[in-house]
Amino acid sequence: MKQKNSIFNDKKAAIGIIIFFFAILAVLVLGFFMAIVWGVIDIASDEITPIMEGLGMVGDTNLSEAATYTFGVTDTFIQAMPGLIALTYVMALVFTLVFIFIVGYNPHPAFIGLYIALMFLLIIGCVIISNMYQDIMSGDDDLASRLKEQTALSFLILHSPVIMTVIAGFGGVIMFSMRSMSEGISPGGFGV
Repeated sequence: MKQKNSIFNDKKAAIGIIIFFFAILAVLVLGFFMAIVWGVIDIASDEITPIMEGLGMVGDTNLSEAATYTFGVTDTFIQAMPGLIALTYVMALVFTLVFIFIVGYNPHPAFIGLYIALMFLLIIGCVIISNMYQDIMSGDDDLASRLKEQTALSFLILHSPVIMTVIAGFGGVIMFSMRSMSEGISPGGFGV
């Protein structure tokens, strides 16, 4: 006898909602920390590179030339990092939506309340992180100037409440409409 799929047997889908919440939150927090870490590394690189390139000759070895090949190349890579970090951030956000398709979470409509509560917590977290980033960026120190140079990533983090609301909305529509499609129910109404 085939058992009817009840809400209580739908543990995988409930866990999927929680994983989706933590995945989006992790992307946001990692983006914030990557921006701060890049700023600190950029400050250190700007201080160390000129010193190392001005060492001159020591015996028969030209340390300035060696430093140009090592620290100069590293500094060039560090200067290119903001664009790579912003691209990685956007790709990670897109992957969270693609992850729903890959895994195929299709929660019962009774879990909409859980989903909305978790996404509300996500938006509160976005507001907190956005405000922290704004406070750091509005300073007049070296780190603030480095964060202002990261225009794309700064825009994404400062506007993360709106961006995450849109992603959470699309994610919810995708997640809850997959159940109705898998059961042959037309979307809408209580079939969501």
